[in-house]
Amino acid sequence: MQKNLLLLALSLLSLTAARAQQYEIRVKMDGVRDSDIYLGYSYEDMRYVVDTATPDKHGNAIFSKNKKLERGVYFITTPEKNFFELLIGDNQNFSVSTDRSNLFDKLKFENSPENQQFLDYQKYLRDMQHTANIIKEKKKYNEAGKKDSVAMYQKLLEEVDSSVNAYINNVIEKNRDNFLGTLLGSLQQVEAPKRDMHIPESVANKDSVRQLRDYEYRRDHYFDNVNLADNGLIRTPFFKSKLDFFFHKMIVPAADTIIKYADLLIERARADEEMFRYITEYFFQYYQKSEIVGHDAVVVHLADEYYLSGLAPWVNEEYKGKIKERADKMRPNLIGKVAPELLLQTSENAYVSLRKTPAQFTIIAFWEPNCGHCKKEIPQLWTLYEKWRDSDVIVFAIYTQYKRAEWDTYLKEHPYDWINAWDGVEGNDEQGKPTTFSLGTNFRTLYDVYSTPTLYLLDKNKKIIAKRISIETLEKILEEEMKKK
Repeated sequence: MQKNLLLLALSLLSLTAARAQQYEIRVKMDGVRDSDIYLGYSYEDMRYVVDTATPDKHGNAIFSKNKKLERGVYFITTPEKNFFELLIGDNQNFSVSTDRSNLFDKLKFENSPENQQFLDYQKYLRDMQHTANIIKEKKKYNEAGKKDSVAMYQKLLEEVDSSVNAYINNVIEKNRDNFLGTLLGSLQQVEAPKRDMHIPESVANKDSVRQLRDYEYRRDHYFDNVNLADNGLIRTPFFKSKLDFFFHKMIVPAADTIIKYADLLIERARADEEMFRYITEYFFQYYQKSEIVGHDAVVVHLADEYYLSGLAPWVNEEYKGKIKERADKMRPNLIGKVAPELLLQTSENAYVSLRKTPAQFTIIAFWEPNCGHCKKEIPQLWTLYEKWRDSDVIVFAIYTQYKRAEWDTYLKEHPYDWINAWDGVEGNDEQGKPTTFSLGTNFRTLYDVYSTPTLYLLDKNKKIIAKRISIETLEKILEEEMKKK
């Protein structure tokens, strides 16, 4: 008897353990039969299906597999692709019922208090938004001359806003230990505290100073309410948008600023392996594609700090090698660094050193005669040079090929008297035949020249001010730099 009881207990224990490692979502959708419905999750601006079920003639269906779902905001779609959202957290065994004709209003959850509260939250916001819209319409109607009425409606709007904030804060407080609390907390905007900023009386523009300090507070505390230890946020429709807004609109898009806040966020994300990978990849992939001058410094920093240092275990050796190769090409020519030395031969067969040629500003132009863009932009560069040459601006026009006759022909047709130079030197090969040898400057790697024309602007100390820019941008930067003199 005791043996049988022990076996029964072990069986029940095994069953409980198995259920803990699987999900089972029972759906009753009135009005749907013999048509597939889908379970999926949100990821950035996309939706991905993870399971399919076919309701019986009574509208009953079950989504179930012997594994746990990843946390996040999920959806269930009808055959018409209409859908409602639900949360997947720790509890993945519950029931949901609704009606095909009115998914949202007929929606109910059983054995999932978290999802029921999420549903109540959505309905509450919908109702309060409807109330606010009515008040706004009445306020607008009375703006013509009824100041007392306008003030009254404004106060009502503030009361609605206050009620909504109190409601949300209450829901967050009650759900701090589950995904609903994480989700709603992450949606909360950080507001600068109302405090005496002690702005000196001598400051004329106190409002501007106050606004600046408010901005600085919101910037430095923007992610305070975001729990980066919960990777469920990755599978939501808003998380990437929150990152985008902060890094693309809220902060100055300068490399040093981006690196500072990216490192802070990545460090916080270390608490969860999946979140750490997502955040690190988010920055690395975005700034690799960025066309803003100077953002390659962000890429080099991320490569050195995380990928090449061994902190990114998801990266295999082959990909790591490609990252290193790309970072090594960017590294020597980052904005603010002294430009790599180039010792070149001129079209007059003399030798010239980039760093030893003094000038207030140096323009380096890597070009070739048969390049379509060069045919258009090199003459434009000549026009710009003639405008600024008397202001101690020089141009190193570096021919990137090794065909001396082609180069000489172009220079005869276009007698530009700036510094014309190349990496070549003529001589004879082992058989005594005339040939062209490279001087070995390695300019393509040092200056990351993979297309032409490629333009650089250097200051008097040969530090890189700008690179890979158009003629129009070059002229604007020169004009701004000249004003600083």
